[in-house]
Amino acid sequence: YGVQAVWVGPAFRLAACAIPVQIAMELSLHRVELMQGQAMAKGTLRVLPVGKKKGQKVAVGDDSGVLTVFYMKKGEVHVEWKSQPLGREITTVVMQAGKDKLFAGCGQSIHGYSRKGKEFVKIKTNLTETINHLFVDENMIWTGCEYIMNIYDQCKDFGFVMVKDKINDLTCAPIASGDMLSAVVACQDKFVRVYEVEKCFHEFSVEGPATSLGFYGENPAERELRKQAESNVNMLYGTETGVVGLCKVNASAIHRIVNIADRQQRPGMSGPGAGTRRARVSALHTADIVKSGALDILVGREDGNLEVWSLGASGGVSPSSARLEQVPPTLTYEMCLQESIQALGSGNITAGEHNEIVLTTYGGKVLGFTPSHAARDPTGSEMAHLEDAAASSGATSMLSSIVSSKKKFMSQAEENTVKLERDRRHKALEAEVEKLKRDLEKEKVQYQKLSGEQIAMQTTTKVTHRFNLNSEEACYVLTVDSQAPLELISLRADVEVDLLDHEGTGAILSRSKGDPVNPLLATYRMQEPGSRFQIRLRTVEGLHGTISCFALPQTSPKTAHLINLAVKPLSLHEKISDTPQEVPMSELKLSGPFTVSDMHQWLALCVNELPSRPTHDEMSIAYRSTFVGTLLLGRYQKGFASFKSDSITTISVLKDLITKEATARKIQVAINVDVKDETFPRFLELVHPKLAFQHALTQQVRMVEPLREVQLQEGETRFLAPELQMVLQRSTEIQQQFELQPQRLAFLHNIVIAAYRHKWRLRGYQSVEHRVKDLTKLLEAYNMEQIVAFFDEPID
Repeated sequence: YGVQAVWVGPAFRLAACAIPVQIAMELSLHRVELMQGQAMAKGTLRVLPVGKKKGQKVAVGDDSGVLTVFYMKKGEVHVEWKSQPLGREITTVVMQAGKDKLFAGCGQSIHGYSRKGKEFVKIKTNLTETINHLFVDENMIWTGCEYIMNIYDQCKDFGFVMVKDKINDLTCAPIASGDMLSAVVACQDKFVRVYEVEKCFHEFSVEGPATSLGFYGENPAERELRKQAESNVNMLYGTETGVVGLCKVNASAIHRIVNIADRQQRPGMSGPGAGTRRARVSALHTADIVKSGALDILVGREDGNLEVWSLGASGGVSPSSARLEQVPPTLTYEMCLQESIQALGSGNITAGEHNEIVLTTYGGKVLGFTPSHAARDPTGSEMAHLEDAAASSGATSMLSSIVSSKKKFMSQAEENTVKLERDRRHKALEAEVEKLKRDLEKEKVQYQKLSGEQIAMQTTTKVTHRFNLNSEEACYVLTVDSQAPLELISLRADVEVDLLDHEGTGAILSRSKGDPVNPLLATYRMQEPGSRFQIRLRTVEGLHGTISCFALPQTSPKTAHLINLAVKPLSLHEKISDTPQEVPMSELKLSGPFTVSDMHQWLALCVNELPSRPTHDEMSIAYRSTFVGTLLLGRYQKGFASFKSDSITTISVLKDLITKEATARKIQVAINVDVKDETFPRFLELVHPKLAFQHALTQQVRMVEPLREVQLQEGETRFLAPELQMVLQRSTEIQQQFELQPQRLAFLHNIVIAAYRHKWRLRGYQSVEHRVKDLTKLLEAYNMEQIVAFFDEPID
């Protein structure tokens, strides 16, 4: 709706004030398939410390409830030990600080294993929520559930914290004074919090919902000097908006050092809409992969992007020894796996001489990335094809030069290693293919036997989703992740929804004509294999309902997964921490025999990002409309609530919903609305850039063809005015925008008309249709001064 051309969202401002990012792809890593398990949760991978042998072992837990420790020997994966099935999905795997004991969270239980695989402890907690995060230090255990953090000392309750919002990640570090570690919690409400036992020690505002935590270097909880309270802890955090931050934490404060907030370019697009922010950060780790002497930041993202960022120059520059505020981060490696990265680690995995990356994906893959030449051509097929072609053609000059160019970067020893590796892997692959064929035949026979007698009632694959508001584009992003490739996704909604675009695997969109009950009926059919799909859609504020999404993976038997998504009346509002002063606002006051919990439940039906329950006796909220830019401020306590907004539509929506819910509960509520006339010029000023953009499109489209004719005849267009040159450069995009102009203009006109209706309805006028016709004519001709004057005119 023209929003991309005029919108300046928080991440744009962040990118403007952050250090400029340098792109210097210079690192070459080769992918190694290590293992395939069932679906894996976030943080279920750990690399064990170096033992007697050079190669390090890797521990992974998956949804089968089995913890597996494996290692590599001569290029092959060997399983050291497996735990007994724990009966539930493993949700987190950690190592005891400074030791090599493994702990796994499974449901409401904690299981401890020695390096050799012996289960030495099993703790059944009295928690009602699933344990998603763990940290273990000596006899102390910290657990993070959805909203609750518990602390155990020698398996007994020691502390309890009800965190203000959802816990997305948890770790511990020596921050507060004393012997005990402080808990660091990444929260959904855009804060990173530090707790000293049960007391909130620091609260640090970040650029978006905090989703991941890490340390720049080894975890300071493992150092002998961790008891020094004055020492600084260099922490990493990642957000839902794709920003990665490095900050310095100590007992007195948290100080931001550097941000990584660059943007990816969308292929085939130009102009303000071409750059899109990076995806949600799902895993963070540091290791010297580039071999520069300084630690690199490894970033795993929800869209499958793996990135290696270098901070500072070579020579061992670190945050403690240089001012990294003045050193730009450099992207040295990037690749996309097409499925969400769940955990990251590093170490000497393949027993070579390199520091290698190991990671897990949502679908259960355990992958390694190594600079080793032996992994460059895993099966040896590339080299074999070149050598066979050279031999059959008598080693012609071209092919021999290709072969020699391949080999000139390798010593004789490396060349021999590659050839031996090729032969060994070829034999291993042949054996594996034969085994897979036998397993497939066995499964087919078993399935045919079952399908003749029974009907599938339970799914055989895991599907999860995420439904988040993208504040920059003022739209929702629905992300569907599946363990198996997706075949199709169908959408049905009982509320008006505008489908914008989709990302991920290639798909064909088919839309059916809806009806008043189901205005949205659409199906995406996948054209190529892919286990992750993303849909952008925009809701209409003031309307509420449900979107039903049916995801069908390519599995046998066919089973569809139903995902229900709630669309709230103020769905395009996002929570903010800073509120501008001196903004004229209308006010809604409510009083009556309601509790804080009652009002909190009613508000939760209107807006997103509220905690599941009130955390104080008096609560305050602050929201901003991502589309228009209007504000909503509120405070409520037992028996009284006050809400202020510069959008009269927001006030009207709140009044209607709270009245309806209070009536259903038979709670009598006294309502007072103070409508301020000063709010309407500001509201129209906020909508003006979007309306002006859409009306300007008509003029720009008329100029596209004549300007193309000039370009064709003259060949050179430098003599044109800069405005005309811009129209010519963005001609394709302008024509695409113009095709959507009618529905976008109607959408914007409806926002203005709704504000006019609500203004007079809240002042006691039930019908203003005779004036709405005049307003519609003014909007079609569009002159902002005339519309502001129309809003000021009396209705009689």
